Amino acid sequence: MRRILLLASFVLAGAIFAPAQAQHLELIGTVDLPAIDTDTLETGGSDVWGYVAGDGSEYAIMGEIEGVSIVAVPSLEVVARIPGPTERARAYWRDIKTYGEYAYVVSEAYGHSEGLQIIDLSGLPARAEEVAVFRGENDELVSSHNLSIDTETGHAYVLNSNGSVVHIVSLADPVAPVIVGGLTVGDVHDVYARGDTVYVAEGRQPTFTVWNTADKASPELLARVTIPASGYVHNIWPTDDGRYVFTTEETAYKSVKVWDLIDLDNPTLVGEWLGVSRLAHNVLVQGDRAVVAHYTSGVYVLDISDVEHLTELAHHDTYARNDDVAMDGNWGATLPSPGGYIYASDQTGQLTVLRWTEGEEL
Repeated sequence: MRRILLLASFVLAGAIFAPAQAQHLELIGTVDLPAIDTDTLETGGSDVWGYVAGDGSEYAIMGEIEGVSIVAVPSLEVVARIPGPTERARAYWRDIKTYGEYAYVVSEAYGHSEGLQIIDLSGLPARAEEVAVFRGENDELVSSHNLSIDTETGHAYVLNSNGSVVHIVSLADPVAPVIVGGLTVGDVHDVYARGDTVYVAEGRQPTFTVWNTADKASPELLARVTIPASGYVHNIWPTDDGRYVFTTEETAYKSVKVWDLIDLDNPTLVGEWLGVSRLAHNVLVQGDRAVVAHYTSGVYVLDISDVEHLTELAHHDTYARNDDVAMDGNWGATLPSPGGYIYASDQTGQLTVLRWTEGEEL
C-alpha cells in the first residue's frame, strides 16, 4: 500500500494562529484600486498576495484592472503601481506570488508585459519596478491563469495558456527563469507546490492530482482523485504535514472538501464545509486554520483541528451588497502575515486589510 511522505513540519511565522484562545478579525481599513464597478459589471480586482521586506515592513500586492498595486500595511498607502497586460481580457485575472525580493505575476490578458512578469521589490517603499518578462519558448507562459512557487527549492510552477501543462521553471537566477520540466495534466486551474510535492486542481476533468517533482525533467504522478458529483475543481491546498488537502470547486452549492491522503491508492473524503453564499472560491491552509475567500460572503477563518468537523472561527463580509449565490465580491484572501494581517481582494477593486487578533468569543 503506497503512502504519502508527510512533509517536514515548519515553524509558522509569528505563530499567528494560536488555537488556545478565541480570536477574531479586526478591520484595519480598505483601499479602492482601479476596476470597473457598475450596476451590471464588476471586474478588475483579482488575486492578492503578501510580501515582507527585509526590514520587516509589510505589503499587500493586489491585481487590478491595469496591473498590480502595492499597498503598505498598516498605513494603507499605495506605494507602487506596475502596469501589466490588459488586452483581450474577460475578467483581468492576475495571479501573484513572491520569491526573495521579487514578485511574479501572470495574467490571461495580452499586450504590454504579457507572460511571467517579474517585479523587483527591493526598493520598497520608495519604488518597485518590472525588471523582466519571461514568455517561455513558443510563448508557453503568455496568457497564463495561475502559478505557484516552491520557495524551498526555488522553482515556479506556471500554467500554459490553455491549462493543459504546468511548466516547471527554475528561479536559480530570479530575473532569468528557465523552464526545466512540466506536468501534462489535460486541464488545470490552480497549482500548489511545496518541497517537490505538487498538487494540481484539474478543473473540468474533474480531478486533482499529486506529483513528486524531485526529478524536474521526469515528474512522477503519485495519485489522481476523481471528485464524485463534482463542480469545477478550482483550487487545492495541503495541510502543513501533507496528510490532508483542501479543495474548492467554484460551483454553486459545492462544498470546501477535505481529503485524507495517507493512502494515495485510496484517498478518502473526510470533511466538508460551505459558507452563507453557498459559493466558495479559494481556500488556503496554515496550522490548524484555513482562510476561505467566499465571493459575496467575504472572508472566513475556519478551525480545521478536527478535519471531520470544520468550524467557523471568524468572518468578515467584504461585500455588503448581498450574499447572493454569485461570482461577485471577494476573489482572494491571504494567510496571516507575521504582523497578523490578512489581505482580501474584491472584484470591485477594493482591498480589505484585516488583522487576526486574540479577543472575546464572537
